Amino acid sequence: MLDPFGRKARELLEEFRSLNEFLLAIPNFVDKSEVLERVSWLKSSKVPEKILKMDDLKDLATFYALLGALAHSPYGLELELVRKANLAIYRERIRASKEVSVGELALPLEPVDNVPERDVKILGPLHYRMHVRNYLDLTDEGLSFVYVRGGYVYLTREELLRVWEKAFERNLERAVNLIYEIREELPPFYQEVFDALSSLAQERFGKRFKAGPGKLRPELFPPCVKNALRGVPQGLRNYAITVLLTSFLSYARLCPNPPRRNVRVRDCVKDMRIIEEEILPIIIEAGNRCSPPLFEDQPNEIKNIWYHLGFGYTARPTLEDSGNSTWYFPPNCDKVKANAPQLCTPDKHCRYVRNPLTYYLRRLYLEGRSNAPEGSQQRGEG
Repeated sequence: MLDPFGRKARELLEEFRSLNEFLLAIPNFVDKSEVLERVSWLKSSKVPEKILKMDDLKDLATFYALLGALAHSPYGLELELVRKANLAIYRERIRASKEVSVGELALPLEPVDNVPERDVKILGPLHYRMHVRNYLDLTDEGLSFVYVRGGYVYLTREELLRVWEKAFERNLERAVNLIYEIREELPPFYQEVFDALSSLAQERFGKRFKAGPGKLRPELFPPCVKNALRGVPQGLRNYAITVLLTSFLSYARLCPNPPRRNVRVRDCVKDMRIIEEEILPIIIEAGNRCSPPLFEDQPNEIKNIWYHLGFGYTARPTLEDSGNSTWYFPPNCDKVKANAPQLCTPDKHCRYVRNPLTYYLRRLYLEGRSNAPEGSQQRGEG
């Protein structure tokens, strides 16, 4: 298989009726060691023939097993490891393939037609074309270095690979975010794969790119959260402040990668001061910016804030009260858009995620990746 998001992969997935069914079936026909082989080969810098020639179903199953594992922590060292290893596997297969038919790759390709012979003599064989709009959507390189004719970008084999890599990374991220929504329905197999993956990633990268609990970075917050922080009018206040802001800030600061949905605050911290001195003041300030100010208008809403933090409906909780109610997880983007459309003003990062918290983790991850010191990469990284 040349692309785990291409036509052949989609046809195989359809046989399982849904992605959920496929993920549930995977532990029945691949084991953990087979899954981890897809990344552990990076130590030797050479993709093993066994992996390159793997049959389609096992190939797709081991790949999606990694995605299911990543759903437990979408942005971190583990994603970097899976991305590098699998990009290299599929890239090598595409390079080795004599011909790549339109549809095999998850790209909006069309066959070429009527390219002037003199242009082919200069540029070399042009195998595929893609509408300019689709090309610009996938790359940030502009059109200066590609052949454009009649509204299409014509691609050589190497140019095709470059565009495919961009699409693969985007599709990988989208798939992990999709599975993130159902991660609690997955069997323990995926947690076990993630734990092993985490050890391999730490061994390879050290502590780079790890998005864990830490000081909040408001400049990396998603647009909906920034809009809530600015204060909102009556009618939006309770959703923006109590539902969205309270859940987002608390998870982002205390437990950005919760191991399960029913986690309690006291599972993540041993001191209330982080909530009282860092999180609560931001929530109260945002409430005071609302029109009219939320907590002046509804003084008991502060008890509701504690309720949404998992301490029960109270004004003066202790850490031991954690667990008296559910610690609400940030609502998905779809719910924010449905319940408070005025808050949803997407930017370019929103297209990759389905939850405000994963938006924040993604921005932290991208920043950590871009700030990694030159020369710190280890052997075999591509």
